[in-house]
Parts: sequence; structure tokens; C-alpha cells
Amino acid sequence: MSGPEETVEPTVNGAPPERAVRAIAYYLPQFHPTPENDAWWGRGFTEWTNVTRARPLFEGHYQPHLPADLGFYDLRLPEIRRAQADLAREHGLHGFCYYYYSFGEKRLLERPLMEVLESGEPDFPFCICWANETWSRRWDGAEAEVLVAQDDSPDTYRRFIHEVLPILQDRRYIRVNGAPLVLVYRVGRIPDAAAVAACWREAAAAAGLPGLYLCAVQSHDPHLDPRPLGFDAAVEFPPSPWDGRQVDPATLPRLDADFTGQVFDYRDLATRFIQREEPPYRLLRGVMTSWDNTARRGPAAYLFQGASPREYETWLRATVAWTEAHHPPDERIVFVNAWNEWAEGAHLEPDQRDGHAWLEATARALSRATAWRGALELLRRGGPLSAEAIRPYLDDLEHALDRLDRCTAATAAPRSRLEQGTPPVLDGKPISTDGLLKVELLQRDRPRGRVSLRAGEPLHVKGWAVAPGLPVLGSATFLMLRSPTGERTFTARISQREARHDVAFQHRHLDARSTIHAGFEIELESAGVPPGEYKLGMVQATADKVVTSFSEHRVVVAA
Repeated sequence: MSGPEETVEPTVNGAPPERAVRAIAYYLPQFHPTPENDAWWGRGFTEWTNVTRARPLFEGHYQPHLPADLGFYDLRLPEIRRAQADLAREHGLHGFCYYYYSFGEKRLLERPLMEVLESGEPDFPFCICWANETWSRRWDGAEAEVLVAQDDSPDTYRRFIHEVLPILQDRRYIRVNGAPLVLVYRVGRIPDAAAVAACWREAAAAAGLPGLYLCAVQSHDPHLDPRPLGFDAAVEFPPSPWDGRQVDPATLPRLDADFTGQVFDYRDLATRFIQREEPPYRLLRGVMTSWDNTARRGPAAYLFQGASPREYETWLRATVAWTEAHHPPDERIVFVNAWNEWAEGAHLEPDQRDGHAWLEATARALSRATAWRGALELLRRGGPLSAEAIRPYLDDLEHALDRLDRCTAATAAPRSRLEQGTPPVLDGKPISTDGLLKVELLQRDRPRGRVSLRAGEPLHVKGWAVAPGLPVLGSATFLMLRSPTGERTFTARISQREARHDVAFQHRHLDARSTIHAGFEIELESAGVPPGEYKLGMVQATADKVVTSFSEHRVVVAA
């Protein structure tokens, strides 16, 4: 089992997690056979059994939801768990929140998480949400028939913390101000919750943990105040509450005659959550992708009409903006419902209809470069955001307009020439290699590792650079091509730089005096550069210091 000696500190969209909003997706471990499910539902049952038997209830109803990239996977396979983590990481998610099913003396569906702990893979942050509910046969309508009861005795709740301590000590476990983040789905059913929370904190401290960050999920009470319960924060859990605008089933074309469910409006739900006022307690916001539990309930399904990656992206953008405006850095967390709730139609994982659209919407919504769109959406839908909170976004928008004004001038600017050797201004100065260079366009296209350049063809580069400790004014900046072994170097001075407030806002944890504002776009004559492969870099210098940085991109000059 992975030990507690080292905590994972990943980056989130290029920024440390304490500076960025951390998006955590709920993760359902139901996709593997268990003896209990075999007995209750038939041999080999998994969540895929429900998913594949879903059928449309009206014309245009999207059912069944079928997986794309990962197929009908089995969570006992480590390669599937790694692929899931890779997809999530690539699209900006910070981690998974595993549903954890413990019933006193019994646990269910624990195998995927236990294997993650024992193997150390995938190396991806996670936390747990204790789904402390009784299981019944509600999927087939027999809700009164209990499958496994949740033991609500005080001993069960006190025993829980000792059961999960090894999980909380894992180096990948998500923390808030150093304390493990623990969600409880039904805090309201805990007898004397405040005493139980105190017991949990004592046990964590005795195990060497610096406390716990306890969250009460607002699954059944959307106004649940965590403070009297001894918890640190509440967590929104859309689609609860189920009180939004409904769609009249009579308006749905060719509706199933047996339909007894309810149809809700997705955009109305998103707007109500966006417009929610800040409560007097700490609230971690939540969003959902789509929602449609036809796979479980058939004609008695609850579903949301109008869900789309675009509407979800708008909701997530606004939620990210609200979170940044209202929470201190380490508590900037947003929960997404869900990573893989396929039988509830709530999944970020790619499906056969939308592909990666939900993941790509997530990546865009979490991108700091376009964060101002979230603030605008908050205003558009009447969400609460103070003038102080929105000022950085307005500055960013003003900068974007300035850049549009400069486009014509930049295009008409004369070309510089790549000259062999390093400029004399760099001689005899100490060189630091802690700079950062981000290339946004290479030959007017998004860079993809290498770019080929015909002999004599101009080189077009757009991007920005960070040189910690160097002032914006009084520094000289050069673009550089250097052969991999360093024997040949070509440089060209960048005379025109522009303030990049969007970059400064994204990387505001860095030295604000630095040339983080050094945005540039330049076209260079390369006639004197001989054939070969070159690393693309940047040199920035003052009278007493030189800062270099290299991108991951290479320029290959053809013979």
C-alpha cells in the first residue's frame, strides 16, 4: 500500500493546485462483477447490464448511452484505471472522488480502490465520498426490499474512520490545507453527527494526520448547514434539489405510453445553481454533465432535456469564476457529477454520440486563459459577483481588445533576421535557466512537437515568456535556435513586446515584476540557418543577469 511519506502535488492547467480551481469528478466503482450483485441481479451483472438495455422513451431521446474509447470496461483491469486517469488529467481534472460503500461489518465494490492503493497506480489524486445509504431493489421498483442495510449505530460511524485511515494516508489523497478531504453523502442520518466528527478528528490526529476536511453532501437537503454537524463545508450535488422547471411530457413526440417519470429543463437547473447566493457557511460548488436514469428506471425515469457540452461548459465556467471570487486558494474546489455514472446519463468519459466533447468542454471551462467568460456568464444569468471580484476579468477582456487593435500593425512589422552566435549583450553575465517559454503558434499553427522549415522559409513564432526576477522594462529579449549539442546558435532580437494580462492573471503566483508580460509575435528570416534540427528557446537579459528558457518544440530546417 502506498505510504504517507510524500504527497503528490500535480499542476492544474500549468498552475500549482493551491492557485487553481481543482475540479474533482465523482467516480462509480460499479463496473466489475461481485458475488453480491451476482446473487441480487444475476451472474455477471455490472452497471453495463443496465446501460445496454436502455431504450428511448420518445422521439429524439438519447438512449442508450454507449462508451467509445474505453469500451465496456472492467475496473479490475489496471490498464483501464490508468487510461481513465490519463483522460482526466489531459482535460484538466484534478482528481477522482470514489464512492465508498461501507455498511459496518461489510464493504461493497471496494476492489478498484483497494487495488489503486496497493499498486500505487494510477498516480492520480483521489478522495472518497462515503455513500452511507441502505441498498434496496429500487432499480426494479421494489424499494421496500432491502439488499444490505446501513447500520446507523454510533459504533458503525466511529469504526468508519479507522477503516479508512490507510486510504487517507496515501500520498495521492487530496487534501485541503494539509488535511484529507472526506465527503459523506447522508450526514443527516448520522446520530449525533457533531460528536462523530469530533471522534473522527481525534482518530486522524492520533494517526499523525493534520486534521480532516469534512464535507457534507447536499444530496437530500440542498440547504444543509455543515456547521452544527461539526463539518467544515457543504458540497452541492446537482440535480438535487428536484424543484426546477419541468417539461410537459405531452409535448414530447411519440412518448412511450407507459411513461410515468419526469422531464426537467437542464438550462433552468444550471441557471438556478449559477444564481445561488453565497450561504453563511463554506459551500463547495457542484455541476453535472447530463442526467437521465432511464437505464435504471425505464419508463419511470427522471431526465433533463437540453443538456449539452456547451450548456455544461457555461455552467462550469460560471462555477469556476464564483469559486475563485469567494474561496481562499486551497478551498477552490468544484465537483463534477460525474466521471462514469453511465446508467444515470452523467459521464465525462467519451461516448459514441459526443466523443470527447464533454471532456473538451471541461478543459476549456477550467482554462485560465479564458476564465473571464465565466464571469461574464455569471453576470448574464444574474449570479452574484462583486465588482472587486470581476475587475481582473474586465482587465483581461480589455487586453484582448487591445490585442485586436495591434494585429494589423504586428502583421505589417518588418522581419528580423536570425544571426549566428550570441549577442554581445549576453557576454560575461551569470546565466539562469529558470525561465519559462510558451509557444502558442509556430508557422501560424498550434505547435505539435516539431515543425519543418524549408530552406530560406521565414519562421513565424507567437507566444510569451516568463523570466522571474527581471523587470518588464530595461531587459533585452532574443529568440534563439540552438542545435541539440549546442555547437550552433542563432538569435534574433524581439523589439516589440506586449503586456499579456491574461498570462499574468493565469500565473499570478509568480513574481509580478518579471517579464511575464513579454508577449510577442515575430516573423524571422532564416536564410542563414543551415539544415538541421534546432531547439527553440528564449534569452532575456539585463545589465547584470541573463535568463534562458527552452520550449519543448523543435525546428527542423530542410536541406
